[in-house]
Amino acid sequence: MLLTSKYSLPDCPEHTLERPRLLSRLRETSADQLLMVTAPAGYGKTTLISSWAAGLESPIAWFSLDASDNDPRQFCRYLVESVHRATGNGVPETHALLAAQQRPDPALMISQLLAELRSLPSELRIVLDDYHHIDNDKVHSATRFLLRHAPAGVGIALTSRSQPPLGLAALRVQGRLLELDSAELALNSGEIAQLLRQRLPFTLESDRVEQLLQLSEGWPPAVQLFALSVRDRQAVDRYLGELEQGHSHILDYLAEEVLERLEPELRELLACTSILTRINAELAQALSGQSGGQLLLEQAAQRGLFLQAQDSSRQWFRYHPVFARFLQRQLTDASRVQDLHRRASDTWLQLHQPLEALRHARAAEDGERLQRLLSERGEQFLREGQTRLLSDCLRWLGPGELQRSARFTLLAAKMARDNFEYPQCEKFLAAAESWLQREDPEQWRDFEGAFATMRAQTAVARGQTLQAKEYAQEALGLLRPEQLGERIAALLVTGETGFCLGEVETANTHLLEVEALAVAEQDYPSAAWAICQQAEIAIAQGLWKKAAGLQRRAHQLVEDQRLGSLPISEFIYRLRSLLEWERCDLDAAANSARRGMQINRKVGERWLLPEYTTLLKVAAARGERGESLEWLARIDRLLAGERYHRDWVANADAVRIRVWRVLGQQADIAAWLEQTQPVSDRPSNHFEQCHGRNHVRALIELHRWSDANRLLSRLQQMASECGLVTDGLRNLVLEAQLLWLRGQRDNALEAMREALGIAVERDFTASFLQLGKPLIVILKALPDRDLSDAQRDKAQGLIRLAQQQPELDGGIRIELDETIIREILDSDAVPDFLRHSPLTPREWQVLNAIHSGLSNERIARHFKVAPSTIKTHIRSLYQKLDVKDRQEAIALAEQMLRSIQDRPLD
Repeated sequence: MLLTSKYSLPDCPEHTLERPRLLSRLRETSADQLLMVTAPAGYGKTTLISSWAAGLESPIAWFSLDASDNDPRQFCRYLVESVHRATGNGVPETHALLAAQQRPDPALMISQLLAELRSLPSELRIVLDDYHHIDNDKVHSATRFLLRHAPAGVGIALTSRSQPPLGLAALRVQGRLLELDSAELALNSGEIAQLLRQRLPFTLESDRVEQLLQLSEGWPPAVQLFALSVRDRQAVDRYLGELEQGHSHILDYLAEEVLERLEPELRELLACTSILTRINAELAQALSGQSGGQLLLEQAAQRGLFLQAQDSSRQWFRYHPVFARFLQRQLTDASRVQDLHRRASDTWLQLHQPLEALRHARAAEDGERLQRLLSERGEQFLREGQTRLLSDCLRWLGPGELQRSARFTLLAAKMARDNFEYPQCEKFLAAAESWLQREDPEQWRDFEGAFATMRAQTAVARGQTLQAKEYAQEALGLLRPEQLGERIAALLVTGETGFCLGEVETANTHLLEVEALAVAEQDYPSAAWAICQQAEIAIAQGLWKKAAGLQRRAHQLVEDQRLGSLPISEFIYRLRSLLEWERCDLDAAANSARRGMQINRKVGERWLLPEYTTLLKVAAARGERGESLEWLARIDRLLAGERYHRDWVANADAVRIRVWRVLGQQADIAAWLEQTQPVSDRPSNHFEQCHGRNHVRALIELHRWSDANRLLSRLQQMASECGLVTDGLRNLVLEAQLLWLRGQRDNALEAMREALGIAVERDFTASFLQLGKPLIVILKALPDRDLSDAQRDKAQGLIRLAQQQPELDGGIRIELDETIIREILDSDAVPDFLRHSPLTPREWQVLNAIHSGLSNERIARHFKVAPSTIKTHIRSLYQKLDVKDRQEAIALAEQMLRSIQDRPLD
């Protein structure tokens, strides 16, 4: 009896994910091609091929193989039965011959089958599913014969967990072989997002999708288990943590589908080498004790055991991370595991890979080996961004060992500083200084300058500019000539503090010197930092094209030196995002922010504040209310739980205040103003200027216009003194808004005209748009005679952009002044009766206040009149507008305002 399920096309599972990128490739194949799909368990090989086959017009002969099909007779019976039924009893002679012979000859059966297939009127596809079950050479020979002699119009598709020995080189050379492997079958971020949209009761944020992709590397069972296990947002982090450690259901799946089918020697090889991040023959032999390491690795990879070649010569391999964690669970003897790590550490050193040697020395808990590697290579590892491993090693050594070694103390202090743990950084330095001065004064003299450098770097990170400058000067006096790394760091602090103190040109000179010195010493991270600081200075000077060139140079340096995992790489993407934001390229700015997020996520969410800030800015600019509120909540949570440099906080506060203003959350603005730090007496740098403008915006929203004016004047004076052109322009734009609100129309227009003059020379855009819809009013009120052609073009371009910019609440926020009222009366949207019975200026103002959602009481307070006076205006207003109530008045105002916003310029 033959099982019909083995020669029937399987149904696609319910909720199967559509994969158009793969299906389109399959549909482009001709019937004369062999289609080979090879990947480990769970990659959806059968589902993909059955989805493709179900869409074909030609008949499909499906054959699902299992271990019993290693019998050549059974293999032939099912193959012939599948083809016979698919073709409508199209191979009767072969079918009858097979039934008549008790021991059919596979070669004879295949020859007879192919002879009949040549006379078929239509194309045919034969699918051999799960071919990895076959290990009989006679069956392989029959399949090779089928592939080699299949007539025109008969195509064959084969799925397998391993590479079958079918001699496919000739087909590959002839272009008759299409191969898909695990790299192509793995889900990408778009497919994961699509699957989760179908399965989850909420939308998963894109960064969480990327994190799931990183942990699973697109292995479908891990993603599907996520979709089944996660029912609310609170469960997301729990599942991702379980996946990183090895989810129990996934471990069960791998045990049943993979491990139980392996012979003991191969299990041993896999378990021993699973502790490695990558494997070659030498490591495989050293850890497993088995000879022929290269052959064993090749065999394991060919058998589809989640082992992937990392180079074209197939010398290096790596396990899929989920499978590696599964294999590590098979190592239950702690002493044996430590011995494996020691052997791995020794072998990695022989291969000149000290970082891997350190990783395994720590895992082996070998203190002597670990301290030797840290002493020799610790600074190099830190420059390479290996902070997580270094922190783990130093934490394991303990405070006693730290304070006895100045090198180890400095490593720990640098990592604490980079994690914003400034008190902990000083604690490390103070404990070591006290012990070294008492017990080892000679070591202290050697490292005193390095400690001063470290304190200078910490002070500048904390915003203690003058103290940082003093420490840097002290360090430069103490450091010996051979301590070039510390000297570069001290000079870098000198340049940064000069910039913060408003000494822009002097700071730039210092940073050029640092760059040259760092490149000469091959300290490429410091060179990249110096270039990025120069880019920040160029931005402050309004030299956006120069800044873009410097950013590209820093990025190229990092790419050339393969420093993409270091914090400097995130800083480079952050600069790019800032440049793209200013030219209003929202998609590019968001993409750069996400690239920076990928780099910093591995060191913790606290580092993602700048990226969250950019993504909130982009979402708000697009009018995406839900996404804006999500990013706002994340930023609020980070700011409540962490301490950050003023630069990060000021940028985050700027967009928070903007969102609060649009959403009418004046209480949040008032609370922020009450709790935030005061503005510096000398706001001589970009982040103090930004913090000051945040105060000004808050004061404007709270109608404390005199206070806002005084503070803005101080900001503008310092921006002018220090050459901060970008801040000067942003101050002018904000000044124009404030003057307009205070009724000082001519002064407001003069401030905006001056800002436009700067913009046409320096290519500013987004700095204007932060004003929102009021920008349209002010720009339209500018007399053409007061503007140059370039200023007029810039103003018209800004109006177009401001008109296109949606509000978070979907409404229109345009202040009604004389210019806008004239445009409304000239537009087709205004009712005829309103032209015959025009509103008074105050009635227009009251209509605008109603449209903005203000109650009668708040309108009365705003205009400083009695509520009864406002009621009188409203009655007159309703009569002239021919409306019955507030809702009709709001709807009519919305119609008129939208016609003005959307009207193209002449």
